[in-house]
Amino acid sequence: MRILVVSQFFAPDITAAAFRVTDVVTLLGKAGHDVKVITSLPHKAQVHSNEEVERAIPTVDVHRVRLNELKGGGLRRYLSHYLSFVRRSAMRGVKIWLTGWRPDVIWASSPPLFVGLSARFLSMLFRKPLVFEIRDIWPDTAVAAGQLSEHGRGYRIGRKLELYMYRKARHLTCVSMPMKAYIQGLTDIPVSVVYNGVPEDHARFDVAGHRPAAQARKERILLYAGNIGHLQELDLLIRGFVALQQTGQVPGWRLRIVGAGQQVGSLESLVKELDASDSVSIDPPLSRENAFRALADADALYLNLKKHPVLARTIPSKVFDYLLAARPIVAGLAGEGREILESTGANLCFEPGDVEALKASIVQATRHLEELEQRAPRNRKLVIEKYTREKGLATLLEVFRLVVAEENGQAASARDNGVPPSKGD
Repeated sequence: MRILVVSQFFAPDITAAAFRVTDVVTLLGKAGHDVKVITSLPHKAQVHSNEEVERAIPTVDVHRVRLNELKGGGLRRYLSHYLSFVRRSAMRGVKIWLTGWRPDVIWASSPPLFVGLSARFLSMLFRKPLVFEIRDIWPDTAVAAGQLSEHGRGYRIGRKLELYMYRKARHLTCVSMPMKAYIQGLTDIPVSVVYNGVPEDHARFDVAGHRPAAQARKERILLYAGNIGHLQELDLLIRGFVALQQTGQVPGWRLRIVGAGQQVGSLESLVKELDASDSVSIDPPLSRENAFRALADADALYLNLKKHPVLARTIPSKVFDYLLAARPIVAGLAGEGREILESTGANLCFEPGDVEALKASIVQATRHLEELEQRAPRNRKLVIEKYTREKGLATLLEVFRLVVAEENGQAASARDNGVPPSKGD
């Protein structure tokens, strides 16, 4: 098929959205599909490496546009940043249209939801069906993160845009069953679940062979790796861990946080305030490959999402990266993500936002580490069997084939009734 991809995030940006879209696009190219990508210039690339771009570019045609910088705060700057991509990606799409190339289907990935505006325009320009991917329920996720007020103008705008996109795409995809149920309550458009996952080539990493060096360390490592923002509530983790250290409940353990985000400065100040630099470290982000090695090297992994109804409908993408590392996981999660983690018996889950439950789970993990480690290979087995990018792509391709078949059927019906076909039919 000929596929036009519209996504604000793409490698070398280091975000879950960039990883997902880059992986899918790379697999599409390797499978022989004719893929063009409209994306932005790198703006979340904390690690200065073109390694992942070079891996994707040989098989796809990537078109990049500039974004207005997002500095400071306020609704005006927020809209300027995201709408700059809408405008420039639409213009780039027009240039592609002028070359005479025509896609069979347009695939757009959000967040941000504004991506849907340019994708909708290009769908109308090319007269081809739009498949729209929803990774976060927006604008409610922005409210949960403190970026928008539920009573503000930005929320009202976002809500109207959400409903518009849910009703104008030919098919919608999302990342969990609870999210699907929510979306289907708002639209008659078909919705399919395409889970996040891990590339199969990552599954070939020798986790078992990597562990001996870690076991030789004198201290144990509890690791968090990922975005450091409001939704992760890592201040609760630091306070809880330091309290356990002070009462001698986690002897020989160290907390390591790796990543970038809005809360890095606040967390660094908190570590200083608690005089905890000997037991807590905050390190810059790593490349994707090195981040996975760090996960496999740790003794236990930690993740959390703020307690909020909208967040209970999603599954953090790092759930699957963590599972692949075959390490015990301590997680503050609700919903389907929690169900997945608890299914292996190798992980401990607690109610998000409950510091006492967080502390109890960490203590339990440290005291029963050997037992959890024996079960941890089940984590890896689960993600390889059910949650790879390749399996997700198979579902996505079925969606593409369905909407293309429907489109071709409609075009054939129109021709039978004397309606001129669109260019490219």
